[in-house]
Amino acid sequence: MLKGILKYTTILLFSSNLAAQTTPWDLTSTVQRVLQEAPERQAAEAEVLSRQGAEKQADVWPNPTIELGFSNSLGKEDGAGGHDFDQFTISQPLPFLTGRLEGQRKQAQANLQQAQAQLAEQGLLLEYQASRVFHNLQLHLALYQLAQQQLEAANEFQRIGQRREQAGDLSRLARLRLDMVREAAKQSITSAEGKVSESLADFQTLVNMRHHNPQLIALDQPPALPNLAALEAQLENHSSLRAARQAVEAARYGVTIARANRFSDPEVWLSSERSFVGDRRQNVTALGVSVTVPLWDRGSGNIDSAQATRQKAQFEVNALQRNLGNRLRLNHLHLSHLIEQVNDYRHHVLEPANEIFQLTRKGFSSGQVEILNLVDAVDTYFNARGRYLELLQEAWLESAELRRSAGVSLFSTQPSTNEGAAQ
Repeated sequence: MLKGILKYTTILLFSSNLAAQTTPWDLTSTVQRVLQEAPERQAAEAEVLSRQGAEKQADVWPNPTIELGFSNSLGKEDGAGGHDFDQFTISQPLPFLTGRLEGQRKQAQANLQQAQAQLAEQGLLLEYQASRVFHNLQLHLALYQLAQQQLEAANEFQRIGQRREQAGDLSRLARLRLDMVREAAKQSITSAEGKVSESLADFQTLVNMRHHNPQLIALDQPPALPNLAALEAQLENHSSLRAARQAVEAARYGVTIARANRFSDPEVWLSSERSFVGDRRQNVTALGVSVTVPLWDRGSGNIDSAQATRQKAQFEVNALQRNLGNRLRLNHLHLSHLIEQVNDYRHHVLEPANEIFQLTRKGFSSGQVEILNLVDAVDTYFNARGRYLELLQEAWLESAELRRSAGVSLFSTQPSTNEGAAQ
């Protein structure tokens, strides 16, 4: 009992908070908040920074090597004894001769561009998640308000029924039927309370505002249908496609690197040595080049592996391009059907149901309508309104899925829908 009272109090506080706030949350403000708070986006941004560091390091020359020799060989030669530094060698690898550095630099650039595209893709995913949570909360708040209106109507009919029963104009059986209508409305309130609490918790978690009860704009209009040709024209710039294409580029330069790695970097070295020559100590200088001969290990396995990786990446691009185009067309077709269904339902079901409900309401108050007709009108009207709200939510969720399939952000400068302004 106490749990139910607390739950009902929470919903009442939420509703009063809605009325007290002046700036309602729309989809755009919700998405902005999610993008600002989401750790997934922060992780994607950190990956971009990591790839930037890798790009900076990719074409850096390896450090030279310095060797110092210390021995007693000179002392033994001239009989003076002791130990001396008698050898100095410096060697420097020359990576530009193999082309490895160029391949590493271009591969690092492709990896960076891939991470940047994945950051944009992560933003699209978060927009989609924010849209789902936002529209779910919109729907359940609207259904809760509808359940309140249903309860108010049931209370009104019960008062009328009690008055008519006392006047002898209504049988006890009919009045008990009105009690059942009222109890059904109370059950609808209880069910709606639970769904509002769950969807509110999802919303608060995603926007990282656990104790905030936001005011949302009403769910009352369907989304606009964007132009399919315009969406298909933008599909080539889809963030997931850009990321996949950069993976192909990175794999292509991986082949270049594998081929370059067949040969170790040649090294040029300079050596200065103190030696006993002509009965006295003298400096001897030498210059040379060190080259590894690929006699046994020619890296053919690594090259084959890199080429297969490149082919796999290209096949994945082809599959992704096919799937994105197909999904885009299906989402657009489904959204067009939902928008048409919403409009037809409003004109041919919701508006007639509302007219029947209002006429039946007046007729029952004046004693001209039987109880069964009233119950049927109540059920028809509130079921129609509930179904209309569900259709609206389905249309908005499909619109969010369409944006995701097209790779279009709410904040894109290229117009595709007016959803950001409307909902």
